[in-house]
Amino acid sequence: MKRTKTPDHLGRTIEPYVYLLPTIILFVFILAIPIFNLIKYSLGDSNIIQGYKEWNHFENFKYLTNKKFLGSVKVTAFYVIFGVAGVVFFGTIMALALDKPLKGLGIFRAIAIIPWVVPQAFAATMWRWVLNAQFGFLNQLLLTLGLIKENISFLSDPNMALATVIVVRIWQGTPFMIISLLAALQTVPEDIYEAAALDGVNPLQRFFYITLPHIMPVLLTTTLIITAWTMQIFDTVYIMTGGGPARGTQLVALEVYAKAFQQDDLGTACAISLCILAMLTILMYCKNKLERGDNE
Repeated sequence: MKRTKTPDHLGRTIEPYVYLLPTIILFVFILAIPIFNLIKYSLGDSNIIQGYKEWNHFENFKYLTNKKFLGSVKVTAFYVIFGVAGVVFFGTIMALALDKPLKGLGIFRAIAIIPWVVPQAFAATMWRWVLNAQFGFLNQLLLTLGLIKENISFLSDPNMALATVIVVRIWQGTPFMIISLLAALQTVPEDIYEAAALDGVNPLQRFFYITLPHIMPVLLTTTLIITAWTMQIFDTVYIMTGGGPARGTQLVALEVYAKAFQQDDLGTACAISLCILAMLTILMYCKNKLERGDNE
């Protein structure tokens, strides 16, 4: 005998979808439509004013094999690898240092997160002034201390510009690593440390065999998040160097801006953005997989 669905039963069936409806609408307008347009514009001749004009047989994607673009990929790879490595290294050291019962520790923790809360555009402007080759604070300080004999062109020297923006990225990203690891360090049981002390474990062994295994899930997840953020950095490098000198700091994100707004080639900009989106999707997949593995 076929059971007839009552209005109450239908209401209970539909109710969850009603609650999800606002989220679905937001998803469509904030994510689905932009991604659809991104794919659409990447497949044809497109510009900011006219939008999509006509199909161009994947011409936009040919730029991805261009020597100039591959140079930007190389610069971005150096920026991401060394920037993230520096954030992980210094963030871990500072988190371990701040995870101590010392007087005034709250003040030091508050100071440590300042680079993270300062807007990136403001921070980039500040660093551009500090590193100015003629009247920058850092050059004046080094000259006063007798550490250098002439001013250093931190942002205009092709050999130093990339290293300089990497240092600034480390300065900006380290606080997030500190906050994440400090939270993870609170979960390490004290009795394990006490037992290790009784067994004569030295600080290095204590870190590698006790602390690191406990904080590793948070360390890996945070590293993936910082990597994704670093790949998307635009404003800091754009304000500090504009991609120069001689394209020495021309990140892929700056390449997207140049194509879309300076060369009026929205199609190629969208093609590059699709590649960035694919890489970020892979990173987020790895992050979610790590989190699921930890929960299991």
